[in-house]
Amino acid sequence: MNRMVKIVMVMVAVMGSAISAIAQDNDGQDSVATEWGDTLQLQDVEVVTMRQLVKTLDDRLSYNVQADPEARTSTLLDVLRKVPLVSVDGEDNVRVNGGGSFKIYKNGHPDPALSSNPREVLRAMPASVIKRIEVITEPGARYDAEGATAILNIVTVEGVRIEGVNGTVSASVNTFGSPNASAYVAARVGKFTLGTTAFYQKQAHRQFAGEDETWTTYKDTGTTMYNLYRNKQPAWVYSLDLNASLEIDSLNLITASFGGYRYGLNIYGDSHIEYHDAAGQLMTSYDNPFNLPQYGFMSWNGRADWEHRTSRKDEVLTASYMFSTTGQHEEQYDSLINLVNPPFDYTAYSKWGKERFIEHTWQLDYQLPLWEHHLLEVGGKYILRLNKSHNRMNYDGAADLNTDTRFRHNMHVGAAYASWRYQVDSVTLRGGLRYEYSHFRASYPNGDGEPFGRDLHDLVPSASVHWQMTPFNSLRLSWATSLNRPGIQYLNPAVKRYTTTIEYGNPHLSSARNNMLSLNFQHTGNRLTFNVKPTMAITRNLIGYSRTAHDGIVYTTTSNDCRYLMAGVGGFLQWMMTSKTTLVMNGEVAYNRYRNPSQDLTNSGWSGNLYAQLTQQLPWQLRATATCMWFGFGHDLSNVYGYSTMPDPTIMLGLSRSFLKDNRLTVRLTANSIFHKHQLEKDYITQGDYDSHGVTHYNQRNVQLSLSYAFGSSNTSVKQTEKTVENDDLVGGLKSNN
Repeated sequence: MNRMVKIVMVMVAVMGSAISAIAQDNDGQDSVATEWGDTLQLQDVEVVTMRQLVKTLDDRLSYNVQADPEARTSTLLDVLRKVPLVSVDGEDNVRVNGGGSFKIYKNGHPDPALSSNPREVLRAMPASVIKRIEVITEPGARYDAEGATAILNIVTVEGVRIEGVNGTVSASVNTFGSPNASAYVAARVGKFTLGTTAFYQKQAHRQFAGEDETWTTYKDTGTTMYNLYRNKQPAWVYSLDLNASLEIDSLNLITASFGGYRYGLNIYGDSHIEYHDAAGQLMTSYDNPFNLPQYGFMSWNGRADWEHRTSRKDEVLTASYMFSTTGQHEEQYDSLINLVNPPFDYTAYSKWGKERFIEHTWQLDYQLPLWEHHLLEVGGKYILRLNKSHNRMNYDGAADLNTDTRFRHNMHVGAAYASWRYQVDSVTLRGGLRYEYSHFRASYPNGDGEPFGRDLHDLVPSASVHWQMTPFNSLRLSWATSLNRPGIQYLNPAVKRYTTTIEYGNPHLSSARNNMLSLNFQHTGNRLTFNVKPTMAITRNLIGYSRTAHDGIVYTTTSNDCRYLMAGVGGFLQWMMTSKTTLVMNGEVAYNRYRNPSQDLTNSGWSGNLYAQLTQQLPWQLRATATCMWFGFGHDLSNVYGYSTMPDPTIMLGLSRSFLKDNRLTVRLTANSIFHKHQLEKDYITQGDYDSHGVTHYNQRNVQLSLSYAFGSSNTSVKQTEKTVENDDLVGGLKSNN
């Protein structure tokens, strides 16, 4: 009888171990331990569960990158394709919850180096140094300082007290000839910890070589234009990040960081342009060889945080300061040759531009447990932003068209917030309100216009309820409002005149207010985990581009005239089909509607995307993957004028294996786009003053070899404060060029 009882107890323990896989900590490790006075050996017993990739918390969704076996030799952009509510299209543009209005944080604070040019940085950053990715689609009052509609928080490190040094070095190269190298090193001596991350990527000219063909019909005259555009884009990017922490005692922590990146690009190519009248007769034609020998972008930032805890549980005071600077510089030269009846007087033109952004931020946050189950968070912030730009356009043979524009735009932002959380049993309630005051002033140093300024007052509320229905199922309902303020690239009034277009900014833009309502359900099981999230978003004064056409010239500026509605459903599935086979799927489908009352235009349509990856364990410790990326189906809308159709599904095959002790060396071979050497994307403009149809071809098929080596014996990582500076309001600026 006693032996039977022991067998039953062991069986219960085995079942408990399997069930415990759904109750993991943030690192994806099982959190159940059982001790027995006697040892009993059972034969042929195998418990198989998945390392959970996704976890839903009361205010965010977390993807465990360390539990993803492909992360060791992948880039961060590769991993983002698998994260629920995140999509990456064929041109590596990232969207969260179906939209592009989001900010990227690192370790809980905004990182200008990531938010400025996310596409280039994310596809170069190694995923091996990332702990987890958090998706905050309804930021509360604490995050809503400037109002991002969504936040991607890239968590690289957490507080660990083990002494020593560890790190990872990685390298890859593909058949385009584009190399990529990265390194992460962390060390701890006593109470001081230092970590550094560096990477470098070179983009070969063949990787993003493309060809565009565009046919345009102008409605006022019936004139048609044909444009054949070919280009190549060699580029490079490098980044360096330093993070340090000093744990003075158990109640006081000081952290500091400095980092950023530089990005360089050289675009060269040519275009052939023809104009025909309504009867089909040739009116004019010319060729346009061009060269952009210098396009540079840099973003550097530093910050310091002091966190003070009291003897009272969960009472925390945090003081923060952040300095950031970004800059952009470009030079472009265009020649006009083989001219036939040209509608302009010049034979060449050049463009030179420089933009600078400097920001200082001071912030204070205080978290106080009021009484049992209640937590209060309050805080304040002051931001000083200094923007300036200088642009020149010069035309050979038409000096009267030359322009030289200087523009300055300074902003002061003050904010205060209060957030309340109530948690009892399986229910968590959150509510918050933020008040924001902003004052800005614009001026023209060379006297091109009159200075002007404005004062704005805004209230930003938010609320959510999270219900942990069972250990396996959770439900979250959220409502949030947010603001987006225009950046200098949208405000800059400098006129840029080309042969077929004229572009200029609008210095009188105002902030846009966004509203979002969502419901999130997640089931977490031993073999099956899935997430479903319906969402609705409304913006009544969207900041975007406004286009008109006259006499064969397209005029593009910016405005607050558009209204936007989105209703959609996103989903994620992780299914362990067998003990050696796993399927991961991520996708969304959405209805988008743009309306511009001032132009009496409405544009709407359905679109979606799908990512699926099948992983199979093979003999000899090999791991095979088959990935399908369907970048989009239906009509992908981004404005009131037209839509895009996305490329055909892309299939990728991968094979990897780990070597040496503790699997320190990982080798991975990947074949991308095995069925399509080139990808095809179509763009349509169907409303407004002209109709247009464009077709883009770009290289896709390649083979990549990746290696990653981990060294050291400790788990050292730099400790982070719980709160720090968070700025996330700008669109169309150097900080938020998504």
